[in-house]
Amino acid sequence: MPFLLIGVLTVYTLALALGSPEAFRKAWLYALVYYGVSALGDTWTTLEGLRRGYREGNPLYARALSWSPWGIFLVDLGLLSLKVVFLLRLGFDSTVAYPVAFVIAGHGHAVGFLWNLGFVLPLRK
Repeated sequence: MPFLLIGVLTVYTLALALGSPEAFRKAWLYALVYYGVSALGDTWTTLEGLRRGYREGNPLYARALSWSPWGIFLVDLGLLSLKVVFLLRLGFDSTVAYPVAFVIAGHGHAVGFLWNLGFVLPLRK
């Protein structure tokens, strides 16, 4: 999985949030929708890939998926909480920290969704 792309998107989002936090203050709904759509897409392609015999590359998500198909969302609750605590420690208020955390989590799921989609979709000739 292209972790470098996730890292670049995360650093860009943090730089944007540090430079102009007001951009995230009123965009919480967009951040939540972005996270939700990308997380659902990532979960769908992951479960479809597991059904076809692929394995989950992230050990944390692989362990969570061994418990339940909804394991990705259970792990995300913890990861989102850690992101919010980190962002609050950076000095953001909660109206900025939560949207930024959802956008950063959405980046990871969006890249994972697109990465998995390349394996799940049939090749057309």
